[in-house]
Amino acid sequence: MGDIRSNVRLVGLTEIQFANVRSTGAFPATAASFSTLGNVVPDSAHFMIDEPTSNEIYIEEEETPDIELFGASKKYFVFGTRDMGTQTLLKAFGGVAAGAAWSASTTDTVYREQAVKIQGKTINGTKIKVEIPRASVKAGGDLMFAKTDSGTLAFTCNVLMPNSSTAIPPFVITQV
Repeated sequence: MGDIRSNVRLVGLTEIQFANVRSTGAFPATAASFSTLGNVVPDSAHFMIDEPTSNEIYIEEEETPDIELFGASKKYFVFGTRDMGTQTLLKAFGGVAAGAAWSASTTDTVYREQAVKIQGKTINGTKIKVEIPRASVKAGGDLMFAKTDSGTLAFTCNVLMPNSSTAIPPFVITQV
């Protein structure tokens, strides 16, 4: 087995962008279809790939498992923003914006699916880009009125399988 080490690192964040999910299931191809969400809380952005669930199968004659069956693995992206502008509130909670006023939705909880693009900072000449063609986006807020900190909105983007008749991966990590 050869040496698989590299100098590719994931440190920091340069942008988080959202776009509408395409009917084909593919990731949006044009930059114009994306909107950037900014003012990210430092160290709040995490792309999580949980380890798969597992079920150990035993036999009577042994104390250790005979086999282990692996199940699903949740994948999701979380981050916080300090941006309380009307467009960010719309992205977080739906509702209506008119000028500088945002009004909450009068219906039940807003469910949104979006394509998500996350890009890290350039380290050692390379940056990491994560593209998620389809994610459910939900948000909560801690809109505190404090003297030593600002209010934040917390987003969770759960990775979903793209709706497509062709095999499209649920996310792609690229070194650029």
